[in-house]
Amino acid sequence: MSTTKKPYRRFTARGHKDGGMDALRDLTERERGNVSGDSREPAPPPRAPRARVPEPDMRSRERALERAGRSWWSFRGLGPGGIVLRGLVILAGLFVVWMFVGFLVVRGSVADSNGRISDAAKAKLASDGGMLGSPTNTLIVGGDAGGDGGRPRADTIMIMRTDPDSGRIKFLSIPRDMRIQLGPYGDEKIAHSLRYAGQAGVIGAVRRLTGIPINHVIFVRFTGFPKLVDSVGGVTVDNPTAITNCPYPGGRTVSFAKGRITLTGERALEFVRVRKCDDDFARARRQQLFLSGLKSKLVSPWTAWKAPWKGAAAVDAISTDMGVGDLAKFGWLQWRLSQDPGDRYVLAGTPEYIGGTSYVIYDPTQGDEQIRRFLAS
Repeated sequence: MSTTKKPYRRFTARGHKDGGMDALRDLTERERGNVSGDSREPAPPPRAPRARVPEPDMRSRERALERAGRSWWSFRGLGPGGIVLRGLVILAGLFVVWMFVGFLVVRGSVADSNGRISDAAKAKLASDGGMLGSPTNTLIVGGDAGGDGGRPRADTIMIMRTDPDSGRIKFLSIPRDMRIQLGPYGDEKIAHSLRYAGQAGVIGAVRRLTGIPINHVIFVRFTGFPKLVDSVGGVTVDNPTAITNCPYPGGRTVSFAKGRITLTGERALEFVRVRKCDDDFARARRQQLFLSGLKSKLVSPWTAWKAPWKGAAAVDAISTDMGVGDLAKFGWLQWRLSQDPGDRYVLAGTPEYIGGTSYVIYDPTQGDEQIRRFLAS
């Protein structure tokens, strides 16, 4: 009889007629667990995946923060994009408020400026087809009170033509000594048309001399001219010719270097008025040069930002028929249109002494050709 140990054991379930097979299976399973040494509990069934809760939108988050006591202007709780957006909205709001308050300030000054234009002068103006859609002629007149302190003379007479179709701005200056027929006053210098016949008189004189219809007018008082220049922070020009110790009203002399110079206040007024060292033609060209520099300064971003407040100071120095809307269009055209030195004209004439008085006698051959080019698109 063999004594070799068999690799299995035999068990008999008790108490079961069917041989105890179910109990035997249970016992076998428990025995296998003990042999392997694995007494761990069976792993729990895997959990069902949790449904993803969508992140609340920006507005919901803002409402939540508002309920938590955050002010509408606060940046607390915003991400980088929200901070940038909120900052832009606040800046835009401040800009609108700035422009609106500035508009109210300028509107009052413009109303005063409009009130200084006589009804007779307004009646002399020709209607235009819209400043932004058709060529417009604006007469610019600079006046001084003269040596006797009486009514002003037209020391500067210039027509500015803005042409949106060609994209250009042109200037036509008229020498102040240009001899004209001034109604009951006889033959006079065109500068005296303002003194003898007022605002309407100088508009009519320019129209008769050139045949150019005048749509708008700007009168600049020389007493307020320095304030106007200072309101834009001065004007830079490229002076083509040096002026040295030139006599100037008040018994003094003035000098200006050749080249790039910046003019402020009284120095700017001296630059556009001095003429004893040359003539009316040279002075007219300096005035055009200065106006071109002023235009460049007016359309600069820094000046535009200050315009709502500085604009009131500038308007105080002028008298014009243009309201706030037309002045805004006028300024827009200064920025949009270009200037070329070839588009600056000084009406041709010949200097003469008649009866001991110096005049400029109009040259119809050259002058008519200048006017034709001035009006051409």
